Amino acid sequence: MTAGDVTQLHAAGFSDEQITIAAQVIAYFNYINRIAEGLGVDLEDSMSAAIGQWHADKADFRNS
Repeated sequence: MTAGDVTQLHAAGFSDEQITIAAQVIAYFNYINRIAEGLGVDLEDSMSAAIGQWHADKADFRNS
């Protein structure tokens, strides 16, 4: 994240607090995903179907 990114977020109406919280949440998910990937954690079966549907919906959205 650069100063230019923050400037754009301010221009879009985000406060410093909102930007900080978003950065922390994004960093946390990045961390957890890297740990899970590094440890070879697989998704539970109940999650795989939901992700498959999400990918299908995403593909449909891009084609419409």
